[in-house]
Amino acid sequence: MLEVTQLVELQAVDTQLQDLNELLGDLPKKVDKLRLEEESLINAVDKGNNRLKEIELALNKAEHHMAEIKQKIDKLKDQLSLVTSNKQYDALTQEIEYLKQAMNDAELEDLELEEEKETLQNDLQEKEENLESLSEDLRIRRDRLENLIAESANKKSELEKEREEKSIHIDPSVLGRYVRIRDARDGLAVVTIDRNSCSGCGFVVPPQTVSVIRKKTLLYNCDVCSRFLYFDK
Repeated sequence: MLEVTQLVELQAVDTQLQDLNELLGDLPKKVDKLRLEEESLINAVDKGNNRLKEIELALNKAEHHMAEIKQKIDKLKDQLSLVTSNKQYDALTQEIEYLKQAMNDAELEDLELEEEKETLQNDLQEKEENLESLSEDLRIRRDRLENLIAESANKKSELEKEREEKSIHIDPSVLGRYVRIRDARDGLAVVTIDRNSCSGCGFVVPPQTVSVIRKKTLLYNCDVCSRFLYFDK
């Protein structure tokens, strides 16, 4: 029957279109995922650089603060030789000890800032290297996507035109069944008889039915998966 051959040809076109759409549909998702990773890394690098600037400012302030404390301690030590009473001496000594503790605190803060700075610089270097690699990978994938879209646009247009031409010659009721089955069976509505079985689901087709299908004298749907069956010599 002519419609069997027409459905086989239509299925071949639809399969090509499905493969093409899957190819073009999968790549943009990968590109979007890479783009989100790139944005996340860019934000992390920006945040790290901003924190690095804050640390640099804090280190400068800490250095000035320690210099001021040292100056005060030196000045107080010079005054120790000029005091004339134990009370004055004790007061100056107590002030010097207080300033020394302040110096220790400032030095500890300075050390912690230096350690954070070093850790942050190493982390930023790694992130920037990863960002450079990721950006290059993203550029390559974007170029690939654009090339694929350009190369596939004409092919897709040709297939859609071919599909339309083939569909015109198929009985509308048969075409409607085909579309429903195709949509329900992952795009595959027409399959071959393989060793007396439906190659779509494996259901064993009765020998007399196989004989009829071989002669292409009727449209036959699998009793289990409903796909159209045909015999491919």
